[in-house]
Amino acid sequence: MKKTGTDQLHLAKPQRSPRSRSLGVLGVLARASFWGCTCVALLAAGCGKKLEAGAPVKKPMPLVQVVAAASRDLTKTMTFTGSVEPVKVARMASPAEGPIVACSVREGDPVKRGQILVRVGRSRIAETGLEAAREELRRQEAESKRVEQLVKSGSLPGEQLDIVRAGLKQAEAQVAAMETGADDYAIAAPWDGVVSKVWISEGNYVAPRAPLVELYEPASLVVRISIPEQQALAIRANQSVGVALDAYPDRRFDGRIVRVYPELERTTRTLTAEAVVSDDVRLLSGMFARVDVAVQTLSNAVVVPEGALVVLPDGEMVAFVVEGEKAIRRSIKTSMEAGGFLAVASGIQAGERVITRGHDALKDGAPVKVMGRKQGSDSPTGPTGAPAPVKPGKPVETGGPAS
Repeated sequence: MKKTGTDQLHLAKPQRSPRSRSLGVLGVLARASFWGCTCVALLAAGCGKKLEAGAPVKKPMPLVQVVAAASRDLTKTMTFTGSVEPVKVARMASPAEGPIVACSVREGDPVKRGQILVRVGRSRIAETGLEAAREELRRQEAESKRVEQLVKSGSLPGEQLDIVRAGLKQAEAQVAAMETGADDYAIAAPWDGVVSKVWISEGNYVAPRAPLVELYEPASLVVRISIPEQQALAIRANQSVGVALDAYPDRRFDGRIVRVYPELERTTRTLTAEAVVSDDVRLLSGMFARVDVAVQTLSNAVVVPEGALVVLPDGEMVAFVVEGEKAIRRSIKTSMEAGGFLAVASGIQAGERVITRGHDALKDGAPVKVMGRKQGSDSPTGPTGAPAPVKPGKPVETGGPAS
C-alpha cells in the first residue's frame, strides 16, 4: 500500500537551520569554559593549601598550674606500731612442790584483793620431812633424859647437859615450824584486777616457782610502742600523739606520751615509750595500735607541694617559678618533707608562683600560660573573670600537733 503525502510528512527527519547550529556550538563552548575555570580554581586552591602547610606554625604556649610558696610551720609526722599492754601485772607462782587441790578462777574473771585463787597441797616430800623432824625430836628427848641421868650420877659434866638441851630446843622448833605449815598453800590476789592467764587446773602437780595465775589492772593499760634509734631523741613525755586501733577502724583517738624509757633495747636498738588514750574508749590487752608522733617541726618555713620538685638526670633538684609569662628554673635545696609538702631551704621565696603541673618538658625561660589566667593578666581568674589571688598550698600535718 502506498503511503500518502501526509504519512511521508510525519516520517521525514526535521532539518536544522544554520542559525540553530551556531547556537549549539556556542553552548558547548560555554560549558567547556565553565568547567575549565572550575578546574583552575580548584588547582589554585590546592596549591594555596600546600603553601600554607609548608609555612612555619606558631606553637601554643605550654599550660601550667601554679601554687604560691607559703611561709608556715611544717610538721613531720611518723607512725610507729605497738600494742595495748598493762603496766600493773602480777604473776603468781607456786611456793613449793605439790598438787593443785583448788583453782577457782578462769581467764577474764575479775578478782578482789585477798581473794584465794589457787590452793597447792602439801607434797609427799613435805610430809616425809615432817615425819623425819618428829623422829629427830623424839631422839633428842631420849638423849636429853639419858644425859641428865649421867650428869646427876657424876658420870658426865654439867656442860654436856646444856649441849643436849640446846639440840632438843632446835628439834622442837623445827617440828613446830613444819606443823604450822602443814595446811595447803593458799595463793591470794594482791590487788583488784582481772585474770589474764591461768596455767594450771585442779589435779596438776607443780614444782616450786611454777607459774600459776597472772592478773592485770585494767586501769593501767597503755599503748607501748618501739621507736627506732634515728627518731629516739624526738620523743618526749607529755607529747601529743594520735592513736589508731584496728579494733576501731573508723576512729582516731587523741593520746599523750606518758613515759619514755631511759635507754635503748640492746638487741633491736629501739626506744620504748608508753602513751595513754585520752578518749573514753574500751581497751583490751593485746590490741594492735598505730601511733602518729611529730618527730620534727620547722617554723616559718617556705613550703611548696612536693609536685613542684624536678630532679634532673645529674641529681640536681630544681623548680620552676613564673615570672611574667616565662618559666624560670631555680636550683633549690630542701630541708624536710612532710605530708606531700617540701620545706625549701634556698632557691624560692615565700609568695613566688611555683609551677606544680606542666613542667615536665619545660626549659629555662620558656613562655607559659597559667591555668585559669586570662591572656595578659597577672593573676588567675575566677569563674566571673575577675582577678583571683593564687591560693597557697596548705601543708597537711599527718600527725597530732607538735607540743
